[in-house]
Amino acid sequence: MERNSKGIAITVGIVAAIGISLLAMIALLNRRDQIVGLNQEIQYDDFAFSALAVREARTLGSDQYQANAQGVYWIVTLRIANHAKRVDYRFKRSSPVLIDYTGRELRPSPSGQQALESVNGVRCSEPIPAGASCTTEVVFDVPINSRVSGLRISEDGLAGDILEVIFFGKKRIELGMLE
Repeated sequence: MERNSKGIAITVGIVAAIGISLLAMIALLNRRDQIVGLNQEIQYDDFAFSALAVREARTLGSDQYQANAQGVYWIVTLRIANHAKRVDYRFKRSSPVLIDYTGRELRPSPSGQQALESVNGVRCSEPIPAGASCTTEVVFDVPINSRVSGLRISEDGLAGDILEVIFFGKKRIELGMLE
């Protein structure tokens, strides 16, 4: 009896290893890196993002609410397109992430964003209907001596980012260094 249960355990282990290997092969065959430049879409399922412009500022806002950058504000104009047939898409302001040449990730600046929105209003806060698009600006506080290389979209946190890269490939919008 004990010998039979060891045989079953070994068989289950072999079948599991084969299943994981097949899943990994399928992931690698479907994986495709996508690196684009300004004004080019990067696709995530039915939703696409494109960086239309990048500009710098030291301060943002109005007399009522003004924010000063610790480094320099990078304001990225993003276009979000919903290519789905039936599903709305809600853009998360925290999704865009700047990446510098050392691999460091820079998240949006809440104070910079609030200052910008005090002047320009809030854009893309409502769900984007299927087939529609929306354009907004996202503010990042970039350290003075940081050299930004690109932008990526992070929808599902660290675990989602890892799975995204494994199954779908690295997706980046190259921004280059502003002169």
